[in-house]
Amino acid sequence: MRIQDQSVYILHHRPFRDSSLILELFTQNHGRLAVMSRGGSSPKSKLKNTLRPFQMLSACWSGKGELPVLSSAEIMQQNRYQLSGDALLSALYINELLMRLLHKHDVYEEVFSLYQQTLACLTTSDQIEICLRLFEKKLLQFLGFEMNLTADADSGEMVSADKQYIYYIEHGPVELSANNQSSTQMVIDGSSLLAFAEDDLAIAGIRKQIKFLTRYVLAYYLGDRPLKSRELFR
Repeated sequence: MRIQDQSVYILHHRPFRDSSLILELFTQNHGRLAVMSRGGSSPKSKLKNTLRPFQMLSACWSGKGELPVLSSAEIMQQNRYQLSGDALLSALYINELLMRLLHKHDVYEEVFSLYQQTLACLTTSDQIEICLRLFEKKLLQFLGFEMNLTADADSGEMVSADKQYIYYIEHGPVELSANNQSSTQMVIDGSSLLAFAEDDLAIAGIRKQIKFLTRYVLAYYLGDRPLKSRELFR
């Protein structure tokens, strides 16, 4: 089987045998998959400067089984992103999230568009934290794990800005009371939940609370293995 002219990003690569590479691709029409680039790491390879993350490629591959062979790849110049510093570390973080949370060969067109938008946001915005929190929120939504941010999950009443809530994963916020208070629970202000629901993270205190919230929720789906990219921030 031969697949031609597909829009792809490289999420990760690792060496294979002498001079080849295993590339983890995120594709628009075929989801996440691995391909082999024969001689891709060789100094003489024509693809050496092409097979880089965070730039959209037009790629072709062929072969059966779990590891088809990359036959060509070209940079789509209009979608090239220049990332450095914290923006680069943040892009590595979102790549790792996609590697961990996306199933191979499932198509995620909405996530593919979200990924492009987030790379652009990291390139052009000085509010990197906002880019990341909105990416995390929408990624969970597109994967079927949308967070309830506006309604008390027990009473059904609208979240109140002047109250505090315990956030239960796959359930939502429940108003904090003397009966359910515990030091091990995720407690968050109603004002922060409502602001996040409106994508309004202009206030530093709200951003801090939402960072704890998304990390708490993502940890549930990621499991016990820590994210390597978070170590880079330290």
